[in-house]
Amino acid sequence: LNYEISTKKILIKLRVGSFLNIPITISNYKTEMMNLEISFDGDLDRLMRINKKTMAINPDSSEEFTVTLIGNVEVGIYEGNIIISGDIDEKIPVTVLVYSKEKLPIEGLLINLELLNTKVAPEDVLKYRVDLQNLLREEQYNISLTYKIKSGNNTEIIIGNDNVVIQTSFSLLKNFKIPKDFKPGEYVLTVEVKYLDSVLRQSSPFKVVLPFYKYAFIGIPLWMILAGALIIASLIFIFMLYKKKKEEKKRYRTKLNMHTLPQAGERSAFIGNIAETTTKAYLNMDNFQIHTLIAGASGGGKTVCAEDLVEEALMKNVSVIVFDPTAQWTGFLRKNNDKEILDLYPNFGMKRKDARAFNGNIHQVSDGREIIDFKKYMNPGTISIFLTAKLDMKNTELFVANTIREIFHTNLPESQELKYLLVYDGIHTLLPKFGGSGKVFVQLERAAREFRKWGVGLILISQVLSDFPKEVLANINTEMQTRTRDEGDLNRIKEEYGDNILKSVVKAATGTSMIESSAYNNGQPYFVSFRPPLHSLKRLSDDELSNYEKYNKIIEDLEYQIEQLKEQGIDIFDLELELKLAKDKINAGTFNMVSIYLEGLTPRIKAQWDKLGKTPKKKEIKLASEDELEKELEKAKKVNEESRKEQEQGKKQESKTEDEEVEEAVKEEAREEEQEEKEIEKGIEGNNLTKINNLMTEMSNCLDNGNKKEAIQIYNKITILYKEIPKEYKKEIFNKCRELYKRLM
Repeated sequence: LNYEISTKKILIKLRVGSFLNIPITISNYKTEMMNLEISFDGDLDRLMRINKKTMAINPDSSEEFTVTLIGNVEVGIYEGNIIISGDIDEKIPVTVLVYSKEKLPIEGLLINLELLNTKVAPEDVLKYRVDLQNLLREEQYNISLTYKIKSGNNTEIIIGNDNVVIQTSFSLLKNFKIPKDFKPGEYVLTVEVKYLDSVLRQSSPFKVVLPFYKYAFIGIPLWMILAGALIIASLIFIFMLYKKKKEEKKRYRTKLNMHTLPQAGERSAFIGNIAETTTKAYLNMDNFQIHTLIAGASGGGKTVCAEDLVEEALMKNVSVIVFDPTAQWTGFLRKNNDKEILDLYPNFGMKRKDARAFNGNIHQVSDGREIIDFKKYMNPGTISIFLTAKLDMKNTELFVANTIREIFHTNLPESQELKYLLVYDGIHTLLPKFGGSGKVFVQLERAAREFRKWGVGLILISQVLSDFPKEVLANINTEMQTRTRDEGDLNRIKEEYGDNILKSVVKAATGTSMIESSAYNNGQPYFVSFRPPLHSLKRLSDDELSNYEKYNKIIEDLEYQIEQLKEQGIDIFDLELELKLAKDKINAGTFNMVSIYLEGLTPRIKAQWDKLGKTPKKKEIKLASEDELEKELEKAKKVNEESRKEQEQGKKQESKTEDEEVEEAVKEEAREEEQEEKEIEKGIEGNNLTKINNLMTEMSNCLDNGNKKEAIQIYNKITILYKEIPKEYKKEIFNKCRELYKRLM
């Protein structure tokens, strides 16, 4: 029994010109709120009104709505249903006979059942009141009342009967002693009223409950439940204590201010979760142009951290260029299909369908002096990977210096947003500690200082951080540190951030990194578990890399031939279009389609040259001379030195300005104190002068009255004050005092 409706059917006779209110109660025995809508159908809309169209009944509660029948219609029979819909679906049939005033009236009756106590125990008394009201009050008639109780299993018993005669209104106060065998639960009291040819019913729910000391739950005495609750409370306390101890043993112990961390937005990069939480972690994309250094031991996940940053940049239409010594980044061109990695996606709120490949190309670098036309590769949302595995140490240094030089020569427009991202993987190999000369870091310092104005960001990936030149680190905004065993880095972390951060870095899981940036967490380090990448973590096979190298060379040569044809005045529109399609297929890695396009394109270009009777020039790799690179290095040194001097001069000027302000403030304060002392002295002197004049007047009065003893005492006071008055007044006072002294003698 989930609910109860007090009225099951309405059969009413209504006289023209009269009205009748019928209350209907709905009781909710469910454990959740019941939402209902009340309406009616048939031809009841001509004489029926309902005071509530919607009802929301709380669990174990009842609500009432009133149906009003108005006899302002023609004589006849009106039928329909009161429809109760929503969480239940019920209909109350309604038949109304409307008769004329000339016929014998059959009075309408209003009945109300009120429980005086809704909760009773076995052998207690249920008290209730029945109110009857003759609505038309034209004549009296007999009423028969029957009282019934229905239990939850629909068992119904009759508990009493009454017969009364009603003229206007009548009330009955009734009692019923609940039998001992009544089980606790929900019951419904119903009064059935028969009068003339009509029957009305009114119901109201009540509960039979046990006394507190007899309560049981699923057969368990309450005292046992209370004892169990105490045990549970003790276990909760122990759990909280355990949780506190566990908190103390957390792997990552940092102070976090979530309000100061980057939030989700159009220019935010989703990089994973705050370590040991499910809270998503973001970075401000445009802070990448103030550069990022990622350091950590092999296998600590530093490359994955960098790849997450690059994925987010690509999805925000940033052009990315990667200098890759291991071919690990080539997996960007393929979708991630590693089951173990895909299984990690839900931990970061990601879906398997999020896995994807990225648009891009792979280029082999065989000479560090190769001049790269970066404008060709700076296409929004694409990644260009330059493989540098064939370069030795010297050539690698030349190549890094050369790429930085070419960026300066590209003449990029200024930008407040990140437009381009350069990734140098394995940059630590150029440090003297690892066999490099260290010269290239002069170029890196200049790049880190100046690239940001063009919207160019640097990501440097290294196994160590502490060995980096301070001048380079000073121009890098964000540092990331994965697990490391490098003694220099560990000492640096301990000195800068303390033992807790040091222990956290040492114990960091693979793919979890410490992040430190002045823009985040009030400049304090915090830890992020980086999300699994969307692209494949497997490098492409040697055969696939060979295909990229092979077809790129063919495309570059054909592109160069087309440029020469254009110079010869040949219409190259169709050739350029087909060449672009071939390039797109290389970026997609569909080499079969590339071959098909080239099979048609190559002969067409050759045919154009045959028509001209000329032979095209071959595409040659442009190389920068070592002298040019050396000059660029010297220029970088000079620019860096000038920038440092300007910074130092600015600091000195700022310090000097501050010193001058402090000195001026001290002088001003001294002047104010001196002026204040003068004013105080002047006030004191003025007061002393007034006192002496008053004392001389008083002394003169004493002498006039012959009181020499008091005059002598006053004279002694005057001599003391005389020393404190200004010199310009002393002569005048002295002459007056001498006259008084003569009178005293």
